[in-house]
Amino acid sequence: MGRRANGEGSKPYQVSKGRWRADVTVGTDPITGKRIRKPVYGRSQALCAAARRDLIRQVEDGAVTIGSAPTLQEWLDHWLYVIKKETLRDSTLEGYEAKIAWLKNTKLARTKLDKLNPEHIETFYARKRAEGRAVASVLQLHRILNGAFKAAVKRGRLGSNPLLKVDAPSGRSDEAFVPPTFTPEDARKIIAHAETLPPSEAARWMMALTYGPRQGEILGLGWDAVDLDSGQIDLRRTLYPKKWRHGCDDRSRCPAKGPHLCPSRHGGGLFFGTPKSQAGRRSVPVPKQVLKHLKKLHAEHLALNAAEGERRQQYTDPNGVTVDLVFCQLNGRPHRPESDWRRWEALLEECGVGHRRLHDARHVSATMMLTLGIDARVVMDLMGWSQRAMLDRYQHVLDDMKRDVAAQVGNALWAHPKSPEDPNPEPGDDIKEGPSSDTTVINFDEWKQRRTG
Repeated sequence: MGRRANGEGSKPYQVSKGRWRADVTVGTDPITGKRIRKPVYGRSQALCAAARRDLIRQVEDGAVTIGSAPTLQEWLDHWLYVIKKETLRDSTLEGYEAKIAWLKNTKLARTKLDKLNPEHIETFYARKRAEGRAVASVLQLHRILNGAFKAAVKRGRLGSNPLLKVDAPSGRSDEAFVPPTFTPEDARKIIAHAETLPPSEAARWMMALTYGPRQGEILGLGWDAVDLDSGQIDLRRTLYPKKWRHGCDDRSRCPAKGPHLCPSRHGGGLFFGTPKSQAGRRSVPVPKQVLKHLKKLHAEHLALNAAEGERRQQYTDPNGVTVDLVFCQLNGRPHRPESDWRRWEALLEECGVGHRRLHDARHVSATMMLTLGIDARVVMDLMGWSQRAMLDRYQHVLDDMKRDVAAQVGNALWAHPKSPEDPNPEPGDDIKEGPSSDTTVINFDEWKQRRTG
């Protein structure tokens, strides 16, 4: 037999009992110019030959990596903290970290990139769904992995993206959304109780129930965004916490139990930012009932500024952004989100309302506006939603409104038509069968006298 052609690989040869091997050239070292060969194995000569042919097809398709492939966890760390970190918002980065943490200490995380197959990923998704993770959360992980795999393919660390053969997690997008048990009656109890509180508390909770601003939007609101004359508020800034990170070289030797206690910690604190979408940057009118408390609060702040002097300062975040906050502590610093939640829980207890999430106030705002018949596009604008999908989560409210419209249309079209007024009515046409609140009952003689009168 003649010599095998280039690219066909070596003929399978036995390396031990029940183990055969063949070698295929997969590329050339860019520095030395030497061929790079990759082995394949099989339990028989035929199986080894089949594996060799499969590898040759992958080489021809450009789906084979050259060199040692990293594990999935190693690549995700590199992709997140080296390639993507500078382009991600802090809150987005933390969200990615939370999803990637699902993979920690799993077999999937230890798998080499070039050994990943669609079944590995599908099995992991199924396990997460069985653990009770929402479809939306698994879909977020799917998108993160897809971005990391695309980068790996582009850099030659992965032959092909295995997610191209995996269906994205699907299901009801609102399955994790439960219509709030927070009722309008609960909201009225809170409003009534808030009226008895100091202006800072009254305005805070009234605003939560009016157009439902997000917690970060309220805590980051500055007086520069409030027009007390027109009663208009610009929601163009948000306050968000950023996690502290270890600053020591060797975390294993750090005496602190967590990065927030590390002596050399860095990067954490309360930061000002902007809403993620253009729709989130919005201007909303404030009901006069809330504006009244905001004006009182502004007068209190002016008095506190004069009384406290240097002990009360406008807050400057770690990036150097300074804001005169509307809702803040006595010294001018912002409330942390967790302390704001605790105040909310205390308020509900005082009102006799059971435990509700603070974000449920936002759901109630949207529900009430839709129930009042406010146009859906206006509701989206006031709530700061950029996607119609957010409005679709309130489909139960929209369906009720559609049924009301159907009833009104039916009543209008199938009502008994009114006969046109006869210019020459016959005697007795306008005699009513009984008294009415808006008509006068007359007898025939009276009617005749009017006609001939």
